[in-house]
Parts: sequence; C-alpha cells; structure tokens
Amino acid sequence: MFFVKVEEIMDSLLKVNELTAGYFNQDGFVIGVTNVNFEVYPNEIFAIAGESGCGKSTLAMAIYGLLKYPGVVLRGHVYLKDKDILSITQEELRKLRMKEFVYVPQFAMDALDPVAKIGDQMMRAAVSHGVNVEEARKLIKEKLELVDLPYNVVSMYPHELSGGMRQRVVIATSILLNPSLIILDEPTTGLDVIVQYEILKDLKRIQRQLGVSLVIISHDISMLLMISDRVGIMYAGEIVEIGSKEEIIKRPSHPYTYLLISSLPSLVKRREKLLSIPGNPPFMLSKVPNSCRFYDRCPFKMEKCSTLNPALGDVMDGHKARCFLQKGGYVDLSTLPIPLEYYAEEKAETDLSESNQHEVVMKILNLSKIYYIRKNLILSEPINAVNDVSFELKKGTITALVGGSGHGKSTIAKILAGMIQQTSGKIILLGKDVSEYGVRNSMWYKENVQMIFQDPYSSLDPRHTVRWHVERPLLIHKKVSNKDQLLPKIIEVLKNVGLKPPEKYLYKYPHELSGGERQRVAIARATAVEPKVLVADEPVSMLDASLRASILNLIKKFKKNGISILYITHDIATVNYIADEIMVIYKGRIVEKGNTYEVISNPSHEYTKRLIEAVPDPYKTI
Repeated sequence: MFFVKVEEIMDSLLKVNELTAGYFNQDGFVIGVTNVNFEVYPNEIFAIAGESGCGKSTLAMAIYGLLKYPGVVLRGHVYLKDKDILSITQEELRKLRMKEFVYVPQFAMDALDPVAKIGDQMMRAAVSHGVNVEEARKLIKEKLELVDLPYNVVSMYPHELSGGMRQRVVIATSILLNPSLIILDEPTTGLDVIVQYEILKDLKRIQRQLGVSLVIISHDISMLLMISDRVGIMYAGEIVEIGSKEEIIKRPSHPYTYLLISSLPSLVKRREKLLSIPGNPPFMLSKVPNSCRFYDRCPFKMEKCSTLNPALGDVMDGHKARCFLQKGGYVDLSTLPIPLEYYAEEKAETDLSESNQHEVVMKILNLSKIYYIRKNLILSEPINAVNDVSFELKKGTITALVGGSGHGKSTIAKILAGMIQQTSGKIILLGKDVSEYGVRNSMWYKENVQMIFQDPYSSLDPRHTVRWHVERPLLIHKKVSNKDQLLPKIIEVLKNVGLKPPEKYLYKYPHELSGGERQRVAIARATAVEPKVLVADEPVSMLDASLRASILNLIKKFKKNGISILYITHDIATVNYIADEIMVIYKGRIVEKGNTYEVISNPSHEYTKRLIEAVPDPYKTI
C-alpha cells in the first residue's frame, strides 16, 4: 500500500500519487492510466496533453470521483489540500464539489440541461450548495460579467446560444462559489478558432482575478503551451514528461515530447520540414507491458527499452522525463540522428519546373450561393453563404482558403466537388465552362476534381474494405482496361499514400484502421483517378498531433506531382507550412488574398489579423 504523509502535501493544492485506473469489459480489464504522479500548486495553470486514448479523460474523471463501474480506480491517492478524494464518502465529496473543486466536461451541451433556462440552471447549482436566492442572483450576475456575457442570457435556453456562449455559461457556473481548483476537459473542442482564443483569454483572466488553479486537459498541445505554467505529457496511460512550459518547449526530454513539438506547424518558428511519428499509439492495453510504451515508435530506442520501462526521473529541477537517455544528465535530443521516415518526407513521382506552375487549371468567377431559411409558414429569409467569390487554382500549387466557422469555406468545397449547385457564377476547368450543365452531371468533371473530406471516420463506408474504396473510382472512371490490371493499380495507389505494405491493408475495414490510416485511404480514393484538382476540406483537423505532419507532407507530395490543391482550413499555422497562396474568407467574401508569406507577415484586413492572433502556437503566450 502506498502512503503519503499529510505534511508532505500541504504545499500543493492537488496531489495525485500512484493513480492507476481502468475499465472492465467482456475480455477482462483494460488499463486507462498507470502510476500517475503530479502536483498542482495554488494559482497556477497545469496542463495535461495527450492524444486520443492516452487516458486523459479517465484521469480527470478519477480525480473528480466520477469514474464509475465499469471504470474503477485500482490504487493510488488523490489529495485535495488535506483530503484524500478517493477515501471520503459520497456526501463529503458532494460538499467539496463546486466549493473546493469543479469538473467542466468536454462538451458544453452535455453540461447544460436543454429544457431549462440558463438562469434556472445556475441558480440550481448555487442553491443546492447552501447559497440563498438573493446571494445567488448577485453571484450569477457577477460571474457572467467575468466571462463577458450579458445578464439577459439567464432567460435563454442552451440552444439559443452559440457554442462559445454555452462554454462561457459552463465556465461561469463552475466559478459561482469561488472554488480553488477547476478541471477542464477539452474546453475549446469544436469551437471556432477566434472563439477558442477568446475562451482561453477568459480562462487566463479568471485565473488571475480569482486566484484559482486550473487543470486543462487537451489533445491540442499548441493551445496548452500558450496558456499553461506547467505541462504533463501523457502517452499510453502514463505521464512521460512533466515540467514548466519553457522547459518542455526548449528542452523536450522524452522522445515522444520531442517529436510531438517538432511536428507542430508554427507562425513564430517556421519549419521547412515537420517531423512525424510513424505507427500508432497503443490502445486498450490489457496488461502493463515490461517495455517502454513508446518503444515501437521511438527513433532513439536502445536494447534495454524493450525489456524495461524507465521511471519518471529528474532531468533538471522540476523537470522530469521517463527515458533512459536522460538518466545520466540532460541529453539534447535534437543532436541525435533520426531515421528518414520520421521526417515524413513523401517522395513525389515527378517534380514540376517553375515554368509549369503558372498554368491555370481551374478558374472560379463570381461564385455565389444563397440559402433560404424559413422564418415562418410563408416567408423565407435569404442567406448569402458565398458572395461573389473569384479565384484561380494553378498547376502544382496549394492554395489555402482560410476562415472561421460559418463563413462559407465548406460551401465552396461542396460546390466545387459537385455536391451542391451554385446560385450563380462560373466554374471553368481546363478551359471548359462546366457551369451551364452543372458539375454534378459531368463524369469528366468528377474524374478531374476530387475531394478529401474532413472526417476520416464518416467519409469511408464501414461495410466495405480498403480495396473496395480504391477500386470503385477506378472502375467507375474506367482507369483500367482489364481486371488483371486492377489489383496492381490498387497496390500502386496505396503505396503512393504511404500505406505499406499495401497488401496488409487491402482487406481491412475502416474500424480496423487508425485515424491517420483512414485519412490515407480517403486520399488514396481521391487520387486513384489522377485528378487535376484536389479539394481538401480540413483534412487534418480531426487527427491527433503526431499524425498531422505526415498527412500534410503527403498533400505536399501530390502538389509536386502537378495536382492543383485547394486546402480549406481555419488553421493559419498549417497554411504557413503547406500553402503557396492564401485566400481569407469572411462572411462569404474573399477579403484578402496573395502569397502566403506576404499575407501572414503583413496582413491588411482586420479579420486576417484576428485569425493570425488567434491561431494556437506553442511559441506564443496568452
């Protein structure tokens, strides 16, 4: 049994010791987190970063006492000041919640009652913890002001608020009773990039004004490094590195942390090449492995790493890492050789000369799309989703279309992909005006313009294999003259997108693939017919950080092969890395466009400036 003396924990607000938790299922027990140790001090922001399935949310729920069967805490302690959360009664725990510490779940809509007004929900939270009605009204008004919300939201229902406003309501509710600690699980997930930045600024201001400590949990390490004081990096249920954000950025000491930070595009520190991490993190471990959990993906692995799991040891004062390389003193990982596959460098079949790069492949003229929103049984209101947009796509060039949610990016993508019809405007492909008879009716157009969708989980048919997804466009567009050529062509296409060996993937179903592998299959399907134009709609936004660099480099490969690419995103940092030209869309109009470097270095439009300011970047500080 592991014991901690009370006097040893009094300096910290929260202390987690040797916490191990997981889940029972039909096959036995699945490990969530193993032997997790960290402290959170008064008036600090502590971040926990990790990819999908690493145990972040399991850790958060265990700390707050929400982990119920089939989830279970096997061992360990969670001290909030002088109380062990895992040892007290449910009634004692209920009294601590809201007053001493609060948990804010991932999705704001999940935390709000859809059939109750905002004011009633906040009042209920305050009164249930012994606050009288008059005092509760004062607290509600005070906390809503603190998160920049008008008091009249108390009379509104959750569905009447935007995503950002709902998140602010949840944050205001969490600070009603001035707790010492707030645990926020993915507080910015699903929010527009500018709204996300505003929420982060609100959190920073609240932390300073109230002197509250924050534990922020997210997969977005760029965002966490902007706002936090200290960071813990999780991998496969363990904390593999912990330290101040300055130490994590300047001296990443675990190979996973080093590769993760080296895979992040940045506006502050522009990289010619991003590192990637081959393979996938382990998922649903049924037993604790004897080896280092990063062993299979590590570029610096040694023989003993395959049989021993290193302890979390000191690198420098307050900076710890779980790596044998750091046991004899700090080792700068950037000085060590790295195998070529970690550079995610995709070799192009051909490389265009400069003279060919100015050839216009697609021209969009005065494109508009109007939707009609019904106001009542008789009247409809027109909404200009896209308003008089014109641009060109050149051969072997990546053009980025950047903007926040609801400004028309995906509408343009759907028009170009033939999924919806424009209201007006021309689409000219390879000199042919395809607007008159509609791109939806043109097999020639569909062959030459393909789309990569945002969500690799829903863009593939779960009933069919990888082979079927690649085979179908080849057959529809008659890209093979006989059946004997079909399988070799499919194998060639899978090789081109980095699915190697391709034979391993042919008969797999989407649920058997990781997110990165699914997106590669989606890219294989789109490029199988050798299109002239690729429309990539947020192709990396749903992928974990370690997988994004390899997909971005894969897209750059197809640019070198001569394909014109329209790269649609809200993330200017990835645009800075991948795009030759940039267009900024705001309320359906292109408000600024030009060379990527010039626009980002010297933006003219106010909205472009706001997008640049809001982009998550590990080298910025809020």
